[in-house]
Amino acid sequence: MATNASETAKQENGSRVFLESVIETGKEPLDVVMLKIYGGYNPEWKETYRKQAVALKKFLGSNKGYEYSRDSGIMPYIEGIAKRDCGVSVKDRWNPMDIVMVKKNMKKTVEGTIREITNIDGIEKQANLSLLNTYMKEALEDKILIGVSLKAISKNKKSANAELANMGGNGTGRINIDLIPRSLKCTLTLGKKQNYLFDTGELGFDLKTESGGQIHGQSRNFQYSQPRNVVQTDLTPKGKDAGAKLGKVSSVAMDKFFSNLGMTRPSSATKHPHIPLVGKWNDIDKKYWIDLYNKLKNNPMIDFGEVAVYQNGKKIGDTFEEVLENAIMYETNVSDRSSAGRFSSKLIAMEWVNTWVQISKKNKMEDWCRVLYYGAKKEFGSANGPFLKIY
Repeated sequence: MATNASETAKQENGSRVFLESVIETGKEPLDVVMLKIYGGYNPEWKETYRKQAVALKKFLGSNKGYEYSRDSGIMPYIEGIAKRDCGVSVKDRWNPMDIVMVKKNMKKTVEGTIREITNIDGIEKQANLSLLNTYMKEALEDKILIGVSLKAISKNKKSANAELANMGGNGTGRINIDLIPRSLKCTLTLGKKQNYLFDTGELGFDLKTESGGQIHGQSRNFQYSQPRNVVQTDLTPKGKDAGAKLGKVSSVAMDKFFSNLGMTRPSSATKHPHIPLVGKWNDIDKKYWIDLYNKLKNNPMIDFGEVAVYQNGKKIGDTFEEVLENAIMYETNVSDRSSAGRFSSKLIAMEWVNTWVQISKKNKMEDWCRVLYYGAKKEFGSANGPFLKIY
């Protein structure tokens, strides 16, 4: 719901308080109460909370009598067991729930059951995780224990959606998701919008869905201030599917797909054999990227945009070799902290272009697009926990 962790916590606690008041009392909390929880509370956030509450109420029906947890209570209790006894290292990769609701009269039973099934001698952590996920799925179906993932609702969206995730369907709900032809873009324009920087550091693409909507995706380094970093893929619905970001695609979903095809996903910039430390480039490294560009440049799948270098609004180069040489020079000669980060991100984006081309050659594009969609929703494999997504 926000990029800053502290701000996100306040917003999610705002949801927790607002939802509890509406579900349990039928009344919205007073503004003064909400402002104590989240100082950024305003009319726009009130509308988001209202839409979330309507969607949750529709899912719950007449059910009430819940305890609502985030920083204390059953949510950290479950997270602690997941990390300690089930091998979960990053909570959101397992289950992106932002708050947890548990029936008050069942809380001790739920906690006891979770403790019991994950504390059996001789059981491996992965088996514990599978047992935990299975129990949480059953409890969610019975509306006893509900992990809720919350997204800010666009003011242009009249109502929020509530959708169960990771309930065992393994991504079978939507089958007609495909790449929009010629939407794969990896613009190689350097310095046109701002001196010394690539206009973007991403590989962008658009997917079409059976509903007539679209989903925009981008693969890039999401921290340009880091000269060498991991490139992640992020999806955001548009058109009839418009709403909050679906999220970043799970590496678990990608790796399973690539393994089945005998492929591997592009490495991070820190591990790539031809992306050296800043200032350490050699001719072999340069040749690798020039060869990759020449291999891809005439492929109709990809649009590299204007391959050119600009400085102070004037074009000073129009070949990939010149783009590469200047980008290498800017890494060391320019004080802008994002120059190297955008550059290495763009190079890994080119690797992703090559990956998309290989997937297309194997006639697996629709399968890949579904992996991206359900991977962003964290709905692949028994290792992912069930939750109710409100978006």
